[in-house]
Amino acid sequence: MQPFSNTTSFPVWCPTMSLLRLLVLVCAGVNEKIRQVSKVIFGHYFDPQRDIVLVTGGSSGLGKEMVRCFAAKGAVVIVYDLKIPDQNDAIPGVHYYAGDVSNRHQIFHLRKQIKQDFGIVTVLINNAAISKGMSLVELSFKDIEKTIQVNLISSFYTIKTFLPDMIKTKRGYIVTIASVLGYMSPARLSVYGASKSGLIALHESLTYELGPPSLNPYGIKTLLVCPGQLQTGMFDYITTPSSLFAPELDPKYVAKSVLRAIELGKRGEIKLPAYSKILPVFRALPWPVTELARNISGIDRSINTIKSAISLLTSPSTTSTSPVSNTGNSANVQGVN
Repeated sequence: MQPFSNTTSFPVWCPTMSLLRLLVLVCAGVNEKIRQVSKVIFGHYFDPQRDIVLVTGGSSGLGKEMVRCFAAKGAVVIVYDLKIPDQNDAIPGVHYYAGDVSNRHQIFHLRKQIKQDFGIVTVLINNAAISKGMSLVELSFKDIEKTIQVNLISSFYTIKTFLPDMIKTKRGYIVTIASVLGYMSPARLSVYGASKSGLIALHESLTYELGPPSLNPYGIKTLLVCPGQLQTGMFDYITTPSSLFAPELDPKYVAKSVLRAIELGKRGEIKLPAYSKILPVFRALPWPVTELARNISGIDRSINTIKSAISLLTSPSTTSTSPVSNTGNSANVQGVN
């Protein structure tokens, strides 16, 4: 009986393995080259081992869900909010800083602190927002100013503060959480709708200040997110006009959509749900068509707890400026969109 020997298999096995190994190396090299070319043409994609994520208003609502998604990927995630959660409610591994996003001096200090503790912020998600469901007559001047400061002006502050470092490193992602109400704002949400319209304009202008998106000379991407009404406490006083055509969105779903877009290196705009994609069209239509659409949708009857202007005249001290909890259409304490 001849002893077992596997020597006869080497002439076939070794060349085959070598060929496969060579093929893998070639494919890996080609893939790397393609990614390098893609980075020059289309910009970078999210890398949890490299990117530092800052979410304003990330203690509640949509902001909190986005923080949870990015933290699960192993990235360094920082939350900046007026009120931060206690130890039991905080997301493990996430770093919380308390402060007022509408105070530019605090934003400058935040940048210095983050840079010292972690490095350069490369993913900025402007999500903080507050809302007041009142008629324009009922709103106090303080309500108007605070809403615009938190929802709109704060994004100018954060971008102006963190963008220079992104430009130097040629790496950055600026995500703006606006709202479908920036395209069609219901009655009694004038200041909120105006602030979200301003964010849409800010996103558009900033995108082209950084150069044509197809060339992307600075390596910085911009992404606009316009969700519909979210299932959060921010707009408890609003009833969705139609659960079929305008369903309330799960903040977890929206957060995952944002993460997926950034992981793929996408730019442009995310509109959710489906009906939000046609809202911009109404701005180009004659007002009678828009009026008919608003009447059919019931958008202007969606706020069900509004005081009348007459009651304001009888009791002038009606308003409070403390932020409400939000998730994608306003935010808790400065919580979310």
